Amino acid sequence: MDLNVYVTEKIVAVRLADLRAAGARAALIESARVGPRGMGPALGGALIRLGRWLAQGEVVAASNAGVRVAR
Repeated sequence: MDLNVYVTEKIVAVRLADLRAAGARAALIESARVGPRGMGPALGGALIRLGRWLAQGEVVAASNAGVRVAR
């Protein structure tokens, strides 16, 4: 089946539009990626690790938030 040049141009134009939209979506997703963590989360993690290290060997009674344990 022979296609008209006009029809071929329209098919190619639609395909190019689809590819450009896919490229724009990929670029948007790439730009939204999370970069390296900032100073706040890094400092918080360090303080948590320090607290756990300092509390080694200590027995701390903790509540179980009202959960009943069957015996």
